[in-house]
Amino acid sequence: MLLPANRYRPGARQRGEDTRRRILETALALFAAEGFDSASTRAIAERAGVNLPAIQYYFGSKEGLYSAAIAHIGEQATQAVMPIASRVYAALDGSPSRAQLINLLCEMVDVLLALFLDDSLPERENRNLFVSRVEVEHTAALDPLNEAMGRHVLAPSCALVGRLVDRPAEDEQVVLRTLMILGQAKIFCSRSVVRALGWDTVGEGRVRAVKALVHQHTRAICRSLKSVVA
Repeated sequence: MLLPANRYRPGARQRGEDTRRRILETALALFAAEGFDSASTRAIAERAGVNLPAIQYYFGSKEGLYSAAIAHIGEQATQAVMPIASRVYAALDGSPSRAQLINLLCEMVDVLLALFLDDSLPERENRNLFVSRVEVEHTAALDPLNEAMGRHVLAPSCALVGRLVDRPAEDEQVVLRTLMILGQAKIFCSRSVVRALGWDTVGEGRVRAVKALVHQHTRAICRSLKSVVA
């Protein structure tokens, strides 16, 4: 009796997904630590516990693996920010109060702070170091991640600030102010900031303290926006 052709496919597919994920996570760690040029595919394969052709099979090339690592970070970030971005646009469809607009802006910054500081999130340190290194290397491979963050973080945040000052979201002063507000979170992507603070680990208490301080700054900035931008 012949077994159905797909008898073992689910298990094989799961093994394939596990192998791909293992290669991707290992590559992210090595690219973060050593950079694109120094991280060899042989070292990635050895640390991932796979043979070298597996990288070509799943990613095509070292460049393909690098792009996949960036896409992986983009997917994680997008999943984190999409709920608040959706809430922002839903609120802007109505007539939100000034306090509601500021609260939403603070929530957007909170999500970014969690991505950069929350130790409980998988691959946080490798992700931050990888993004910092890629930005220094000025690679075009980062463009899709920047575009995703522009759509799901900067655009809704500019829409909030624009509503606060009664100007279009694309107005240069609106974009500048928004980037400065979001920059309060972005700075924690750098390992040097945590090192300057003398933190071996971040922890939930420190994340809360940073969020509280950033909220104070954001609310102070928003209180002054009318007179500064108008």
